[in-house]
Amino acid sequence: MHVPYINIHTHNTSKSTEHEFSLPNVIISKNYLFSQPCSLGIHPWYIDSSPTAQLDALNDYGKKNQVLAIGECGLDKLCDTLWSLQEEMFRRQIVFANSIQKPLIVHCVRAHQECLRILWEERVSVPVIFHGFEKNRQLARQIYDAGYYISLGASLLSGKKDELIIDAPLNKIFLETDDKSTKIVDIYTYFCAVRKVKVTLLKEQLYQNFRSIFNYQLLE
Repeated sequence: MHVPYINIHTHNTSKSTEHEFSLPNVIISKNYLFSQPCSLGIHPWYIDSSPTAQLDALNDYGKKNQVLAIGECGLDKLCDTLWSLQEEMFRRQIVFANSIQKPLIVHCVRAHQECLRILWEERVSVPVIFHGFEKNRQLARQIYDAGYYISLGASLLSGKKDELIIDAPLNKIFLETDDKSTKIVDIYTYFCAVRKVKVTLLKEQLYQNFRSIFNYQLLE
């Protein structure tokens, strides 16, 4: 079996290959035409002032087999969307993910404690991934301890997040490119150099992480 590089979150819609499996994110209200495995959600930046149609679209499309996860959804204190509306839409998407039992990909900016509280209040019952995580290892440990995952991206290459790499439980992480042009192989390579593990070991572990929480058969 050939184990691909897993890119858990990207805005690049190029097709996956036998060497790399990428999960593109589709944002409702920008576009939601897709023909490949993806995540689908209502991003806090793009919530409509009257979001009923967005929720209807999520309900219709989110159940499709090619939608592997719900999100990005979450909270962002730096965007202009009304906070109460962000919170309501986050709660609604948690409930929806619970109802269809698909993982949740969380966008969180300066609101980690609020996100963790709401996930607990809504009794999330599906795997949760905090994508694009760039904070400190203390917050990362809080997320791990809650039973959730973090996904690390191109910010690792700055050399300023090595403590996150060294401290990360390999069974609780993913790697991603998000909206960057960085190659996923470069993020894996840097992670392994800092952690002093073989790339083949990391690929196998992240493949197992993916297989354990997503209901999807990768290329074999």
